[in-house]
Amino acid sequence: MDLTSYITEPFQYGFMLRALGVAIIVSITCPLVGVFVITRGYGFMGDAMAHSIFPGMALALVVGLSPWYGMLPAALVFAFLIGFVMRKTGIQADAAIGILFASLFALGIILISLSGSRVSVNLEDILLGQILAVTTGDILMTLGVAFLTLVLFVGYFKELMFVSFDPIGAEVAGVNVAWIDYLLLAMISVVIVVTIQAVGVILVLAMLIAPAAAASLTAQRVLHIIGFGILFALLASISGLYASYYGNLPSGASIALASGIIFAIVAMIRRRIS
Repeated sequence: MDLTSYITEPFQYGFMLRALGVAIIVSITCPLVGVFVITRGYGFMGDAMAHSIFPGMALALVVGLSPWYGMLPAALVFAFLIGFVMRKTGIQADAAIGILFASLFALGIILISLSGSRVSVNLEDILLGQILAVTTGDILMTLGVAFLTLVLFVGYFKELMFVSFDPIGAEVAGVNVAWIDYLLLAMISVVIVVTIQAVGVILVLAMLIAPAAAASLTAQRVLHIIGFGILFALLASISGLYASYYGNLPSGASIALASGIIFAIVAMIRRRIS
């Protein structure tokens, strides 16, 4: 097989093209909020979100709806509660996330238990996703979230930067810090939930944290970090899909592993240079 055939063969199939499309959208969207996830210490939020949306999923299933209809409202409630607990108690983000994550996950398990056989949740789909099974509708939904995230990112970029790096100075300058905090948490929540629907928790965590973390080792300015983050996420997505196709491996796990490998390579290069 020549090089051209090797490169083009996987994408002669519609499911691979759709997977590539949603992977590219995720690769662009996640680093936009990922840089603030790293800055604000919200790295634990992706995993916590996946567990905290269980009550919403359970309620949706009880009334006969797809679990995804309960995920977004539950995620927004979770984001609001994180901001509320942090502001009212003064505890750190990781502590607030941990407390709410455990409580809401337990509530979801109880609701699922009380519902009996009416509720069935496929945890493997939530963890690993089904990126090779995404539909055109999934792509459009993910694209809509990407567009909304980009609009909010551009519209509130200065405020997000100010609050993330100097919250006290931002408050003194008259910025509504509480609103910006809630907005950022809501953006992260929406990106996580809609991306989980398409590609699972593992890939969301990989795309949200690893590219931004690797980019932070290569650049100082935030826009440069975001640019490198998108580049690293795209490299991970494309190489992961190729590894999945030719190695007959799980796609989400392959992309996540590629993302981790890229971070390791960047970290080693940074250490050698410094």
